Amino acid sequence: MNDRPSPGDGVAEGIVAAIRAVTDARPVAGIVLGSGLGEAIRVAKEAAGVNDGAEFAFSDLPGMPPPSVPGHMGRLWIGDLGGRPVAIFQGRIHFYEGHGMPSASLTSQVSSGLGAGTMVLTAAVGAIDASLRGGSLSVIRDHINTMGTNPLLGWRMPDGSPAFVGLGDVYDPDLSEAALAAARARAADASAVTEGVYAAVSGPAYETPAETEFLRRAGGTVVGMSMVPEAVAARALGMRVLGLSFVTNAAGALVSHQEVLEASAAAAGTIGLTLADLVERF
Repeated sequence: MNDRPSPGDGVAEGIVAAIRAVTDARPVAGIVLGSGLGEAIRVAKEAAGVNDGAEFAFSDLPGMPPPSVPGHMGRLWIGDLGGRPVAIFQGRIHFYEGHGMPSASLTSQVSSGLGAGTMVLTAAVGAIDASLRGGSLSVIRDHINTMGTNPLLGWRMPDGSPAFVGLGDVYDPDLSEAALAAARARAADASAVTEGVYAAVSGPAYETPAETEFLRRAGGTVVGMSMVPEAVAARALGMRVLGLSFVTNAAGALVSHQEVLEASAAAAGTIGLTLADLVERF
């Protein structure tokens, strides 16, 4: 019997049905590649070995909005990575694009519907902690949600009650430890790989200096505009969650999205190799 909550809109179920019409693969993990990380999938495939799999454009999946953000390809690839079936989303839907929280967590909903028990979320972030520099990788151990709403707003349990989900263990500690070790082994500078707390803002405007200081005092070490809707939804669906973020700039600094993409591309190799090393744990 299904005892998990749902937004009740049927969108994820429709997407899963469309995928099932093409492939019966049952991924063990959903993997979301953030801004500018398209190269990571190529690196991971080469390192771990891969089959051809099945590929879908978001626009071909009913109810799946195509990303409007540069650097997000809007494609889903399902196949074997290192002998393990996975679903890799090249891009995501952001809350700030105006689609609402249910759409912002569709990657997790669809992955769960396909049978995945693990969700791996990657994202570009700004550094709140002054010791973090561009190119650093931060394994997320917790988050602070300042997006102005809750990802589970409107979700219901099968009996119709609200989705009261405990978030004391959103990010799986065992996966996080394994990711920390793998990333340090793969990075050119192991000291640039740390653990951190992801402060989520709604965007699309970047943070003011005062907002950055507020988030720092609240305990945030990095800040971004994604990850949290997917992480909370995945945890509500009983999935293990791994968060990997890569620092592209100092929070509050003047930065263009193109500069974020360029910094992300530089981190893609380490992210891809780390995913290849971790796939057997999914």
